[in-house]
Amino acid sequence: MSHYLSREFCRPMAGQRFVVRGEQYELGGHVGDGAVGLVRKATRLKDKALQAVKFLAPDPKYIEESVFDDVSARFRREGERGTNLRHPHLITVYDYCHNADGECFESDDPKNPFLLMEYVHGRPLENYIRKLASEQKKGVKEFNVTRRRLHIGIQIANALDELHRMKLVHRDVKPANVFLSKMSREGNYPFAKLGDFGIVKWGDFHASLSTGMLTATNQRGLGTMKYMSPEQAIAPKDVTVRSDIYSFGITLFELFTTQILASPHHVFEVMNARLSRGTTTSRFHQMGYRLRDQDEHIAGILLEMHLRGASGRPTIDKVRGHLESEYERRYDSNWEDDLLANVESRFEDSWDE
Repeated sequence: MSHYLSREFCRPMAGQRFVVRGEQYELGGHVGDGAVGLVRKATRLKDKALQAVKFLAPDPKYIEESVFDDVSARFRREGERGTNLRHPHLITVYDYCHNADGECFESDDPKNPFLLMEYVHGRPLENYIRKLASEQKKGVKEFNVTRRRLHIGIQIANALDELHRMKLVHRDVKPANVFLSKMSREGNYPFAKLGDFGIVKWGDFHASLSTGMLTATNQRGLGTMKYMSPEQAIAPKDVTVRSDIYSFGITLFELFTTQILASPHHVFEVMNARLSRGTTTSRFHQMGYRLRDQDEHIAGILLEMHLRGASGRPTIDKVRGHLESEYERRYDSNWEDDLLANVESRFEDSWDE
């Protein structure tokens, strides 16, 4: 018999009403699904504020049912800890609801635990990168640190810095989990938020991860294979905050090259380039990328983030410091001041570089 939390029993439908801490909400449309949960829009009825609901509904195709109870316990622990996080570049978790027997819903269904979260009116960084790639001259491969791209990277670094300061591991840093506002006028900067709408949960730095949570046929697991550090793919219970550094390095590489790498094999190419002899420029040339002199420092930091051994990778505060210092050196400006002065307040569907 299937576990009561299994995906097949969780069928949230638009129009269903539920209550959280005395406030009434109504479910809306689909936002996204992953191996661990389902995310739907929700409207707070008293003021029509739009939020998001993430239901814990593990998919047996990716996670063995024998560990569903363990997943549920971690979801609760991490959801409750997530409510204590408040950072401008992290998507806010407002509440964790156990929802025993569907008690939060008028219809007593779904019966799955859920998180009430901030709804971000945005589009993923991955879409932005693909848009830049479509505008780039065919066949050209270059590492190009523009002001806007560097600004986005700094915001993500600050979000991760806060997580790591709280001893939390994100486990799935990737362009699809970063949301951006519209960039329309020259000089505008997007407001970036690191989210958790995919297959990962808020990480727990101290708790061990049952190896049963990764099935033998799973290609994604608790994280996305292409962005996984070697230690996360092989021994997930040993993952520390340095695993996020590896994933963030890939994310920055894709942002600065405007190339969404096709597979883990392309990531290994970057790792191997770091291990080869030569300068940073020669290593990028070996991979077929043009590298400008002014971008060599940032490119070198990214290669360090790809080191196979976790202990050799820089900490997030060092990465953030390098990115911020480079921004100030290049543009004689503070990134936070630029963000406050130029950020577009609305989150939309398209951007201009």
